[in-house]
Amino acid sequence: MGSNPTLSVSHPTSRPRSETPLSISLAMKHHSPVCLVGGILTAALVLQAPAQAGTLSGTGSDRERIALPPDAVFEVVIEDIARVDAPATPLGQVRLEPAGQPPFRFSIPYSEGDLSPTGRQPSAQAALGRLPASWRGELPAASGRSRWQVDLFSDGSFQLRQTFLDRPAPNSFDDIGRWRLEPQGPRLVLRGGREAPVLLQPIDGGAALRKLDLQGEPIRSSLNDRLMRLPAAEPIEPRLHLQGMFRYLADAASIRLCATGARLPVSMEADYLALERAYLGAQAAGSAGQPLLVNLEGLISQRPSAEPGQGLRRTLVVERFVGVHPGEGCPKTDGAAMPSAAPAPGPSLRGTLWRLQALQDGDGPELRLDADADRVSGSGGCNRLIGGFQLEGEQLRFSELASTKMACPAALMAMEQRYMEALGQVRRWSIDKRNLLLQDGQGRKLLLFKPAPPTP
Repeated sequence: MGSNPTLSVSHPTSRPRSETPLSISLAMKHHSPVCLVGGILTAALVLQAPAQAGTLSGTGSDRERIALPPDAVFEVVIEDIARVDAPATPLGQVRLEPAGQPPFRFSIPYSEGDLSPTGRQPSAQAALGRLPASWRGELPAASGRSRWQVDLFSDGSFQLRQTFLDRPAPNSFDDIGRWRLEPQGPRLVLRGGREAPVLLQPIDGGAALRKLDLQGEPIRSSLNDRLMRLPAAEPIEPRLHLQGMFRYLADAASIRLCATGARLPVSMEADYLALERAYLGAQAAGSAGQPLLVNLEGLISQRPSAEPGQGLRRTLVVERFVGVHPGEGCPKTDGAAMPSAAPAPGPSLRGTLWRLQALQDGDGPELRLDADADRVSGSGGCNRLIGGFQLEGEQLRFSELASTKMACPAALMAMEQRYMEALGQVRRWSIDKRNLLLQDGQGRKLLLFKPAPPTP
């Protein structure tokens, strides 16, 4: 059985310097003479207090309180993650081999000259102010008004809620992902589950965020284009379709979200049991506790921590389990890391051949929206379909759908009928990483597609 190390850090005692954010990662591994018993497990945190040159000391403990074998290894690395557009820079590390038994005490010296004086925290604080922070405002929408709220966190993640004020509830749509601050302008880039990133311009040291167009230019309009900073952060509790690497071990469930890279505990409520059963059933023999990619509809909310005395913490609530995908990992464009080069674009709504993955009794149905005309084509799993569509922003409606009349097995025909009926109810679309999600007018999820693999 693997171990789940935890880390506590005492602050350095040398004189303070500029606020440079440091990442502290830890790993524990051990092998048996026969097979790999535990993989490398990592956790990370960012020092909220100003970083100081000198020595960083701390202790690591094992949450499961399991006796470790003699060959266990404990390693801690501190990294400068100040530059948002560059890889992390190792500043020091310590390795205990053999580790012995917890608690593991360590001290890591580092040099003041190694800390970046122009890293993310100083530049971000100058442009955005202190984080976490929330901005809110009403912006024009294609069919009325919409209220936007953006939450930014110092770890590089964001939350976004767009509420359409002229529609009946449910009329709010959430997104999460990673943010980065471009040096020119500067411009704030939010890359989450939308087809295109959201571009904003910080104003007056973060007092406001100005909404930009898709090319990063100011919107030429007399209507409001600004979100105003709230006096204190008021983070939303996002509800959306999510992908992540789920893990269940020693009665503890956690997930690393593909969208942000954040690791959250998973609450054992709502549709959690369906997730756990599918996860355990998909585990290969001898691989208990290994993370698997899962799809689900979830709520990120505050829940009491399982750790004594820790209070509330951000936790994932599984509202509807969708699927588990053994052997797959988070998409490379998931935004968990923000490289200096522009990330490879994800699939576009138009021109992509989408393959249905949400219906459990077949994966044959396909869909393609033409790139140059408002025509749709595809397959229901048996018959070919054609028709038209109307696309306006995030609103989508199919029309004049027709299909061939080939005879197929009864079960396949029944599935195809449900598929066609669901297409007729579609009113909204979104791309969550590389998945296309179609919803009805009330925000209910109808169909989930993934891009079909390229033909050789």
